[in-house]
Amino acid sequence: MARKERTVEDLIAELDGQSPTGGVPPIRKPPGGKARPSDAATPGFGGRFIVVVALLALGFVAGWSGAALRPPSQGATVMKPGKETRQVLLAAGWQESDQGVFTRHCQDNCRMPVLYGGGVLDVMEVNCLDRPCGEIRADFAVLDGRGQVIGQIMERRSGRQGERLQLVLESELPEARRFLLQSFSAKARLD
Repeated sequence: MARKERTVEDLIAELDGQSPTGGVPPIRKPPGGKARPSDAATPGFGGRFIVVVALLALGFVAGWSGAALRPPSQGATVMKPGKETRQVLLAAGWQESDQGVFTRHCQDNCRMPVLYGGGVLDVMEVNCLDRPCGEIRADFAVLDGRGQVIGQIMERRSGRQGERLQLVLESELPEARRFLLQSFSAKARLD
């Protein structure tokens, strides 16, 4: 068997980490026993990071696109901010309570408060579409289960043009069941 002779330059190149066989470093066995794969064979942190970011971006785009394609829930009207018109509000269940001022029982974006210990709570929305609402005054009758008036509530608030307000109505009477709007006015002073 012929033995390949190694020169001093081969030994120096091997100690420096270069292989005389074309620049590929040899796979060495660590002192513990198993051979460790070379760095070129294992994906690094940078490669994994790019893959994770790409998957997250793909999921975000897919979710965003899917939400845009979903039909609106039943009974809800799609309104873009700043694009409300009189016809859109009337179709969505609003009623014109004063000239250019619309009201309705709160339906879409309501955070209904919770009342403990009896009584009743409700929320009324006011939309100042065509003009400033100014001083809003709403008088409500408090009704019991039979529809009899058992109390009165007056709400006052001020509103600007384009603003949507929520009036929170509360009665602590234990026999109270609902509210009935008796009068509504929105008086604005234009200078």
